[in-house]
This record gives sequence, structure tokens and C-alpha cells, in this order.
Amino acid sequence: MTLFVGREAELRASLDLLATVREGAVQDVVGVHGIGKSMFLEKLAQEAARLDGTQVFSVDMKRHGLGEGFRNDFGAQASTAVLVETFNRSRELMKLFAEPPCREFDAFRQAAQFQSRRADRVLYGNALHVGRRGRIEKAEITNVIEVGDEEVRRQIREAQSEIDDAFLRAWTEFTLNRRVLITVDTFELIADDEMGQWMTRLALRLPRTLIVIARTPSDHSFGTYSPQFQQVPLDNFTPAEVRDYLARRFGPEVPDPGLAEVAHAFTDGHPGGVSLVADLIGEKGAAALGPRELHRLLDRLPSDPEQRWAELVNMILEAVREPRLRQAVEAASITSTFDGKLLADLMRADGADDGRNTGDIIGKLRGLRLLQQVPALTGEPSDRFRLHEFIRRSVSLRLRTHHRYERWIPLHRAAAEHYYGLLRGWEDDNYDSYGSWYRLEDPDWQEQKREWLFHAGMLSSRRAVTRARFTLVFLESVWWWASYLPFPLTRRLLADWGRASDVWSGTRSTAPVSLARRKTDDQQLTDALTFLLDNYPVSYLKPASAPWDDLRGKLLLIRRLCGLRGPAAKDTTPEEAEDMARADALITVFLAHTRRFKDPADPRAESYYEEALSRFEQLGDEWNRAWMFYEHGDLALERGDLDLAMARIAECGRRARALAERTEEWDHELLANAHRTQADVFWARDDMPRAGAAYGRAVAHAYWFQGMPHAPDEYSQQFYVEITTRAAERVAALADRPSPLGPFADSLLAEVPREGEPPDATGLGTDLVQIRTRLFPAGPTSDEIRLEESAFMGDWNVLFEDAADPVAGLEALAANAEPDP
Repeated sequence: MTLFVGREAELRASLDLLATVREGAVQDVVGVHGIGKSMFLEKLAQEAARLDGTQVFSVDMKRHGLGEGFRNDFGAQASTAVLVETFNRSRELMKLFAEPPCREFDAFRQAAQFQSRRADRVLYGNALHVGRRGRIEKAEITNVIEVGDEEVRRQIREAQSEIDDAFLRAWTEFTLNRRVLITVDTFELIADDEMGQWMTRLALRLPRTLIVIARTPSDHSFGTYSPQFQQVPLDNFTPAEVRDYLARRFGPEVPDPGLAEVAHAFTDGHPGGVSLVADLIGEKGAAALGPRELHRLLDRLPSDPEQRWAELVNMILEAVREPRLRQAVEAASITSTFDGKLLADLMRADGADDGRNTGDIIGKLRGLRLLQQVPALTGEPSDRFRLHEFIRRSVSLRLRTHHRYERWIPLHRAAAEHYYGLLRGWEDDNYDSYGSWYRLEDPDWQEQKREWLFHAGMLSSRRAVTRARFTLVFLESVWWWASYLPFPLTRRLLADWGRASDVWSGTRSTAPVSLARRKTDDQQLTDALTFLLDNYPVSYLKPASAPWDDLRGKLLLIRRLCGLRGPAAKDTTPEEAEDMARADALITVFLAHTRRFKDPADPRAESYYEEALSRFEQLGDEWNRAWMFYEHGDLALERGDLDLAMARIAECGRRARALAERTEEWDHELLANAHRTQADVFWARDDMPRAGAAYGRAVAHAYWFQGMPHAPDEYSQQFYVEITTRAAERVAALADRPSPLGPFADSLLAEVPREGEPPDATGLGTDLVQIRTRLFPAGPTSDEIRLEESAFMGDWNVLFEDAADPVAGLEALAANAEPDP
């Protein structure tokens, strides 16, 4: 499938349009799997790159992790969740074109940072934070302006519009002396959601730019009536194009012209099918094979296309007379991509020899044009391969249909064991330390965990166990990151679950669900987790107006669907039982949130936290127990029980110290939160010196959090803004009270890391930005996110060397735990 045949008219039309385009133009290339869409984009990019004054960008939606997890959610009625996701992902995509040193995009990068923070102010917690009361009586009261969903949507759309306009201005300057071609592959991932609509709208505004998207057809009507938008259907080869393909494929050894007629008749001119027939002709001998013999061979193929390609591949491999090649193709069909090690493991599980020489096998399959090499994120070739999708789907279906128990399931078991072995490097000390949770952010871990979940999900008829193990990974990603900031992994997990559920349901001979219910348990789980992700407030602010009762109902449904409290939890392996217990513990934490954040006085919140503490103790999970003591202490503060809050926070500090002494890892986020809660208690008691010191320690830990264990990311950046804003609010509240401001500010600034003398905190008024800028070390800019070498990290390294002392802060937590005299 490396020959480019046909499509000459389409190729010329695209190049002509690129040469003359003034306003933005979009070509929508549509075709089924195997029709040659990716090859068309590749050929177009090659031809365009040869043109003077033309720049080419190529984007693969699958490679960039965009567009997964939403369907049929776009336009005027687009949900808040999809608008937020589109805002975040569109920013990522635009930044691909705006990387330094392109000076034209300097203003855009600044606008992107500004609009991102503007969106944050309305997104996090669905509230605009404007300050706290100066003194707490019976409970901590947060003054917020709760923003209705329609207002959130309006502001996100406005921020999207501003950032789009900034990009357009930069792009207009960028294209003054050049034309640009952008090819976008696997566009079907976003065609039926707001991301696809956004990209089309923006593309039509970009001057001197042609964007060519490629996608498979769908039931969804995609496109616009603009004359700048053209649909380009890729049809099957004509008989003449099939003749041309075979002539170019075999060169001087031109086969009988009648072979092309037979090939076209049996494949309907499907380019991938024609390529397979050419492989068969080549293996049988192009000069010797006649049309009648080819007709006889192809007449044995099934009439159904999904089965036809698998049988044709089988026929080719029989002609090669190497059984290991056929076995390799069938083994590889159950996985999305593979390398030599995975292929060896699969072939051993399938009864092959020792699985050696897989490199030779991969080379021969590439020679037969059955494989394609998967590009790395850099665009360079990687060591991973995949069967062409139309081949993989057909071969996998055939294997599943005819050899489900003796081969298909054992192959999935071997794949699951392969990925489980890779995961052991991260998970040997599972949950033993705070640092181990950072695996959730590692792209390699994410890919391997998703593959393990998919293959493991094919093995057991006990679907409740499968649902529980998937739910555990999903809830861990929410607990670790997505409850505070959007986390792409969660949407990808939902997409994976849908894909795995579809494959699993295809193995059942009868429908397991009654007409009255209409949805399977797997589908109900998808709906419940999606509701949780869409409606759980993403921020440290959790307004009482959130749909907490509905969220609680979904969590209880998830618990039931996963069989966490029923017979399903008993008939399990030790590993399965631990995963189910851990999923149940996390559900209990979120159940506590549904009670606490709706009404802190609800006694059920207390009992849920106590239950969570007990469950994490049974699991030996000391890190989560430390976090539960912090949250339990924060709940006591919200209920006005200041002594109990101090006692629980002191216990949190003791456990955090014990963990750090054992693992040599400090959880600076947890410590910042604990000191902040302690500071709120001192503030409520009107103890300004100790309140200032505790807020200062909270700021210090939030600052250290941005450089440990890695460079700052979006999460640690936002957390630093949160903690410094809380401290700045206290300074602002004392602006007209110089007597308490002095001791408060002196204690605060004594704990904040800095070089030189502390600044003067008087005369700053109530401007929170000015207070934060004057009193606290600067956080990273958006351009410094995830960079180990930056001006921010240079300053951080100097301050950390001179000032970091987490132990002193923990001693203060314990020392101040006695009741207020």
C-alpha cells in the first residue's frame, strides 16, 4: 500500500486550491477504512512541500490525544463540559503552531495565558472567589458569587472567541509571505463534537491556508454550507486504476490484463483489497497466474467484506508457505499496536515456538504490505507497528468468531500479562508512597494501563469485576488530578471503556438486557461515570449548588454495578479483591464530598469519612489516610469545631512526617493544605501571629510543590495561585487595621521563601494581585510549564537550597494542636 495510484484529479484540485487560496479553505476527505485517506494526505503534503513559499503542517488527532470522549455534543446547545474541554484542547492545538521562535505568535501566547486564567476564575468551582469573612464564628464562611451554568457557558465562549481572534491576528502576520497547508488525519475523532465544529470555524478564517481533513463516514452530518468548504469523497479504484496499480506494482513483469478485471470485480476496487489481491498475485507468480486461476481462488472468499479481507490475507499467507506469518497476523489482530516483544509473547501463547526472530516476521509482513509503522510523537518512526485497520478488524472478527475460547481469549490473556509486566515497574510498591501516584501523569504508564484494561476486560465473564477494575483507574485519575483541573486521561478512559464494551458485547450470542431496560450494565456505568466527570465541581471551591444529590445517586449506582458490596466481591483473586476494595474506598470518599459540600453539618459526611479512614487502613494505604485526616479536619473547621479541626490536622501532620521518613518523599500539596487549615483556625481565634506563620508555611509548601518531584505543571501552578490568594485575602482584610496587620505580616513573611529582606506589607490596600506580586515569590509563566530549565526553576533551585525545611513546619502542626485556652 505504498504506491500512490489514482486520486490524480483530487490531488491536482487540492494543489490548485492551495496555490490560489486567499481566505481559509477546508477540504473534507471522506472514505472507509483502507480507502487510502492517510496516503492521500501524505502524498499531498509531499507535493506541497516542494512548492516555493509553502509551509506544511501535519496533525493526527489520535497522536495528539485530542477529541476522545464526546459524541454529538456541539453547537448552540453544547454542554458546559464539552465547551471547557474544547477550550483546553483547542489551546493545546493552537500552541503546536505557535511554538517559539515564531515571533508572530508572541502576542497570541500572552493572550492565551490571560484568557486561560480568566476562564479559570469562572470554571473552578463554578464560582467567582471574592474573599472570605474576616472572622469565623461557628463555621468558616466563603463569600462567593455562584455563577449559573448559562453564565459559565457564555464566559467560556467569550474566552474562546478572544483566544481565537488572537490566533487569527498572529496567523495573518505569519502568512503574509507564505501559504500554508495543514493536513489533519483521523478527524472522525472530533467530527461529531464541538472540537470538530471549532476547528472548521477557525479554519475558514485563516488567510492563505488550506486545511485538508480526512475521516471515515458517519451517521452525523458534518460540514458547512460555506463555498470555502468542499467535501472530497474518495471512491474505490476504477478498473483502469486497478490496471495502473498492478502495472506499477509489478513493473516489467506485467501480468495478464485480465487479472485487473478479476481483482476489481472481487474487491469492488477497494484500494486496500486491491493491494491484498496484488500480494496474492505476487506470491503465486505474476507471470504464471492467469485470470481464470485468480477467479477460482477469489471465488472462495466470503461475500461479507468484513470477513473477505481476513480470508484473503489467509490465502496470501498460505501462498507464502510460512505458517508463522499467518499466526503472527492473527495474534497481532487482537491488539491496536505491537512491538517485537509483544508479538513474541502473543505467538508463544498461541502455541508457536519460543517466539524468537519476530524482527524477521515483522520485516516479512511489512514486505507483504500488511503492516504500517506507527510514528512516534516526534513524527519519526517508532518501534511499534499495526496491521492496516481494515485488515485488523477483519482478522480479529474471524478469530473471535471461529476460535474464541482456544485462541482469542488466550491471546488477550497473553497481552494483558505483557502489559501487566510492564506496569510492574510502576506498581510493585503500589500506593506505598506519594511519589508512586505520579505514574498517573506518565504517558507510557497511561498507554500501558489502558491497554491492560482493554485486554483484561476480555477475559472474564464476571463483568462486575471488570467494571470495578476499570472504575478504580478512572476514580484514581479523578482523585489525583481531575477533581481539581481537567485531566485528558479521564476522557480517554471513557472512550476506551466504550470500545472494550462494544467488543465484549459482540462476543455474546444473545442480548443480555431486557427491552424495558434498554441499556446494559456496561452502558449504565459509562453514563454514570460521564455524569460524575461532567458535574463534579473542578476546583477547590465546591459550591453547595452543585448537583450533589444526583452525584451521590450515581456513585451508589457505580458501587452496585461494580458488585462492590455483593457476592461478586467474594469470588475473586487476591489482586481483584484488593482492586475492588480500593475502588469502594474511593467511592466512599466522593460520597463524603456529596454530603459535606452540600451541607457540612450533615452527620453522614462524618460517617463517610470515618468509613473511608477505616477502609484505607485495611488496605495499608497510609498516604490516603493522611489525606483523609486533612479533609476530616477541614470538615471540622467548616462545622465550627476548631479544637477537633486542630487535632485532626495534627494527626495529618504526624502521618505525613512518618510517610516522608519512610519514603523520603514530601507531599507538599498535602502539607500546604494542612497549614492552610491550621491558619484558618488561628484566624478564627484572632491569633494573628500564629495565623500569619501558618499561612506563610502554606505558601512555602505550595511554592515547593511547583518544583518537586518535577517542573511546574498546570496543577501545581493553579494550586500556588489558590494558596497565595488565600493568604493575600487575609492581608487585604487587615488593610485598615494596622495593629494586627503588623504581627500577622511579620509572621507570614518570616516563613515565605525569598532572597533578601522581607518587603513592607503596609500600604498595599486590597488589590489581591498587587499583594501577591509584592509579598510572594513569582510563580511560573505559561511558557515555563513543564520546563526543567527556565527562569522560574532557576529561582526555585536557589530558594530551595537555602530555605526548604518541611520538618519545622510539621513540628508546628503538632505543637499547636492543643485546645484554645
